[in-house]
This record gives sequence, C-alpha cells and structure tokens, in this order.
Amino acid sequence: MIDLGGSDPLSLIRYYGNSSYLRYGFMGFEGCTPVERYPNRTYLDVPVDPTYYSLGELDIAVDIARVPPDAPGWFEDDGQREVMGMAEAVNILNTHVAAYFGKMSEGKLRMRFHAGNDFALEGEGSPDDVRGQQLRLAGVMDCRGEAADRYPCDVGDPGAMNRLLLTDVATDRGGDAFNGSVRMGLVSLREANMEALVHEMGHAWMGWPHSHAEVRWDAEEGGIPNPYGNSLDFMSALSLNPVLGWHQDMPSTLAVNRYAAGWIDPSEVALHLSDSGTYLLQPPRERGYQFLVISSGREYAFTTVEVLDERNHPYMDEAPRVYDSEYGVERPFRYDGVLISRYDQSTGTGINARFGPALYDERNPDVEDAVNWGNDDFSVVQDGEARDIGGGVRLHVLRNEDGSYEVSVSGGRTAGFQRWCNTIWFEYGEYDAGCVLADG
Repeated sequence: MIDLGGSDPLSLIRYYGNSSYLRYGFMGFEGCTPVERYPNRTYLDVPVDPTYYSLGELDIAVDIARVPPDAPGWFEDDGQREVMGMAEAVNILNTHVAAYFGKMSEGKLRMRFHAGNDFALEGEGSPDDVRGQQLRLAGVMDCRGEAADRYPCDVGDPGAMNRLLLTDVATDRGGDAFNGSVRMGLVSLREANMEALVHEMGHAWMGWPHSHAEVRWDAEEGGIPNPYGNSLDFMSALSLNPVLGWHQDMPSTLAVNRYAAGWIDPSEVALHLSDSGTYLLQPPRERGYQFLVISSGREYAFTTVEVLDERNHPYMDEAPRVYDSEYGVERPFRYDGVLISRYDQSTGTGINARFGPALYDERNPDVEDAVNWGNDDFSVVQDGEARDIGGGVRLHVLRNEDGSYEVSVSGGRTAGFQRWCNTIWFEYGEYDAGCVLADG
C-alpha cells in the first residue's frame, strides 16, 4: 500500500507511475492556452495541481450560441429555439449550480458564473461550428495542425479556460464536456435538468470519472459496461429518466471524488492497515471518518466504504426493480446504508480511472442486465448485514441512531480485485491515460 493517507492530502488519487501528476491529462484547452495560475505553462503541459479547479475561487464565463432554425447536424432538431437572456441564465446557474457545489464542497469551492459572449452562429451553424466561433470570440488561436505551422505555440488567451457554452436548440438536452469547458443546451436550464449539468461539470472541471460496475453487457461479445448504470452517484446516473427541478438536496457525489477534489481532509479517511478493525463512518459533511480505504494489494487500486448521502424523494424509485435472491421476487432499490466501491487508478487517472460499486448479486440469473441498468444494490450494506469483499476480507455494519455506522473488517488487510482496463489515448497523442502508461 503506497502512502495511503500520508502527509500528502492527495495521496489516494495521485498517480506516481511516471513521477508526475496526470489527473487531467490532455486538459481540453484549444489553441496554445496559457494556464492562468502557472506562468509559462500551457494546456500542453502536465498540470502541477490536481485540484486546479476544485479549490478556492472558480469563475466560469457563460457563452450562449444562437443557432439558425434550419442549421444542419443537431440531433432531432425541429427548428424550435429556447428564448432566455444572458442575465437570466447566469442567475439560474449562480442560484442553483454554484450553490450546490458550494454545499457539496462545504465552502471549499466558491464557483461563480458571469456573462460571456451571446452570439449568433455564422454560416450553416452546425454543431462543429459552435466551438470554433466561441473560441474566436474569446480571443483564442488554434495552434494545431496547419495552424501550428503559421503561429508559434506561445499565443492564446486564458479566456479559453473555464467557459460553459449554452445553445438555444430546444432538443439539445445532452451535454459534452472536457476539462476547461462544457456544452449544454439552454433547454437544460429551462427544464432544470440539474443532474446533467453537474454531471458534465464534474467531468470537465473536477476530473471525476463515470462511476459504474465492471460487469460487461455481454461477456462473450466483449461489450463494455454501461457508464450510466450506477443509481447511487450523479457521475453515473441517479435515475433512468431525468429528474427535473432545482434540487439543492440532490445527493452528493461519492466520497473518493470529494476527496480527490480536496474537500475531504486526509484525517477524515480511515485506513485499514491490520487484519481486523472497527471504524466509525459518518454521513457526508459530518465530521469524522468520511470513508474507509482497504488495499487491493496492487498499487493505485483500493476498495472504499462510505455512508450514503440522504436522498430526497424525486431521486428514489419505489417501484420493485431489484431481484431478491432469497425470495425470487423483485423489491425496491435500497438507497440508505453503507456503500462498497472499487477505485482503480492503474487504468488511468481523473476521468479515466475505474470507479464503481464493488459487488453485485451473482445469484441473479440476469445479473449483467441488472447491473448495467442500475437494478442491483448488492454493494449497499444495511444495518446488521455483512459482505465478503475479496481475499477473505469480510465487512459487517451496524447503524447508530445518529446515522453513523460502525464497520467491522475481519479476515485480513487486503481485499484483492481484478484490474479492468480500457486503453484510451487522448487526442493528438499528448498523453496516454490508459494501460500503456500504467504498464510503463
């Protein structure tokens, strides 16, 4: 076990494979964008601080692209456009999204949105046109490809960083994100699809990965797992259908993400370093141990144990959906208790880490479908229950009246699990965030 919970507050999520940080890898900045806080560094440089975006003040410019009603290439576009002014959009984001991140970070991240550029798209107005025009308005020059031959790589504008791009296409309900920027539709604000907003921002600014189990859709065909199959974290999907509305009590992301962001102190992480032990875990944002770490026996990979955040009603599906192995019938999903997850940074860092529920009920004859559709809660352990988590290690949990849990670990100090690997190269080959790097 390498420096888990040592003097470095990021020791759990720091990648030591090549003696540098690779939490963000290719940060997604266009042009030769200077990095504001670090003079003489650009987006081509490895970040020196994994909490670049997640601590302190974070100002995000809001740009709005007005798309022609007959523009090509927009998914299911019927020509309808949303009408929302810049001031209203900025106010909504500050009132709800910034406040939510403030609550989740306990004030360690102070996010503020401000007006950027409100512009009409030129030309045909295809989705490919949006980003280029946005960056030109921000004063950014593209130094890749043929442009790199015309301009030295020392130009650009810090304005390329920290921009949220909205479009007024009524069917633009999704979002795409990379570090430093995120694109969403105004309809997401109009319909208050807050989960989608914070999910994409979690990728773009915090470097959080999707959180899902490693069960493939079809083992024989090699189908990859569903990244939206974990109903316990908005970095997967809290529900199959969007929950509309501004829910300030939407559950937080899971503990290792908040730790990676610098929002949980190392003193609030319990480390299992003996063959047995009992640990008192607190609910999110309560003082005390926020999660427990158990080594896998491999570098950069471990099991986490944490108390789930309390749920408000819109994010609870009460219809029977989980196979009950004891009675052979379906029952409602369980949202409260202790969650056991696996975190594996040997497959990459930041958004390329493997992270998700550690366990699933193999007694279910349709276990692959159940896990990938978010219909398995075997990693949730409730009062009085126990689970084997690998390597002979066993957990037993007891709930206290104040909502904290006593977690007893027995059977050893190492709970091994197999590495799940999906090799990913960032565009232009600047960084390998997959298994080639991990093996090197």
